Amino acid sequence: MKNRTIRWSLIAFAIVTLLAPFITANAQNMRAGRGSAKPTVVLLHADWCGACKKLAPTMAELKEQYSDRLNFVELDVTNEETTAQAAAKARELGIGKFFEANKKKSSLVALVGKGGKVLFHAHYSTNRQGAFDRATYVQAFNRALAKG
Repeated sequence: MKNRTIRWSLIAFAIVTLLAPFITANAQNMRAGRGSAKPTVVLLHADWCGACKKLAPTMAELKEQYSDRLNFVELDVTNEETTAQAAAKARELGIGKFFEANKKKSSLVALVGKGGKVLFHAHYSTNRQGAFDRATYVQAFNRALAKG
């Protein structure tokens, strides 16, 4: 009986040890989205999307500039597998409805505030004017931050 208890304890310890990095990553994602006071910049992108490739350097700069005040989340919609993973991540972050409504729009950038409220969005196919202009995003990010 004692050996069985020790064996089960070792198995439980091994499982917890193996799952700890995943549990920690999920907790960080939750803080980055729903539980955080910081607004979240959501970027829907696909590897095959030319507009996404044009937008990438601007978003990398902005992420570096605003990472202390905004959360940044990239959701990959390249194929069915990555879209399913992105959907799960969006649900974790409390933006599942937003993702489902927009998952077919690669090169979409949105700023989502408390309660999943969309504070700003730009999409190349519907808003070519300013869609790649860094100033458009800086203005939107600053406006959202000023509102608190």
